Amino acid sequence: MNKEQLSEHRVQIGGETLNYMLRRPESRHIHADPQLLITIGADWKTHLWTVPYRATADGYLANGHYALTFDIPCHGERTGPYGEGIDGFRDAWLAGDDPFERFVREAMAVIDDCIRLGFARPGGIAVCGASRGAYMALRLLAADARVVRAAAFAPVTDWRNLREFGPIRDSEEVEALKLHRYIERLAGKPIFMSIGNRDERVGTWSCCKLYTELVEHNVQCGYPESLVEFYCTDDPDHTMGSHWYDLGTQFLLQR
Repeated sequence: MNKEQLSEHRVQIGGETLNYMLRRPESRHIHADPQLLITIGADWKTHLWTVPYRATADGYLANGHYALTFDIPCHGERTGPYGEGIDGFRDAWLAGDDPFERFVREAMAVIDDCIRLGFARPGGIAVCGASRGAYMALRLLAADARVVRAAAFAPVTDWRNLREFGPIRDSEEVEALKLHRYIERLAGKPIFMSIGNRDERVGTWSCCKLYTELVEHNVQCGYPESLVEFYCTDDPDHTMGSHWYDLGTQFLLQR
């Protein structure tokens, strides 16, 4: 029987201790060339243990690979001075403490630690996330060349679409946060995206636009259209069925 292990690790970033949780297969079941999945949600428990979010980590473990996550800023045990959730994102950003750049720095430090510990190698790292976590996942993919593919489920692509950012949606700085600004850095990288066809929470139209712009840029750069796999689904509202998590997992495991 393949008995997995869960271990807690710590990294120091800017005077703060960040905890991350790593799922790993029993030693004898580790793949000959193990890959690392960083799965991003709100708090670490959700994306390692809750259905359907855990499906991607489960798929990696079943194939002898590693999976990890950690509480993102303003979530889980990291609510801090700005409050919780997307309201916390907004208030942190308004205070000049950009939670999105902060996440990228933290994730890169976690990757450094995993490489040091032998859980990862550059080029063997994938990232995935749902909703706000999917936005974070794509920001990390754009920022770190060691991360080579991503899956984004019902992703936030433009924070102006979220009601929490409504009072400041006309700000040029908020507009600059949208993922469409990162097309050049995302080009040439395999990406899976899926979203419900009437997702008013994060904006189906914005996600579809990101897909078309990314494919157009890829083609202009000589990359195949198939690098980006996109599904506009019948899932209601801001939900994503288990089937799409399974399909995204299969996409990430292709090498």
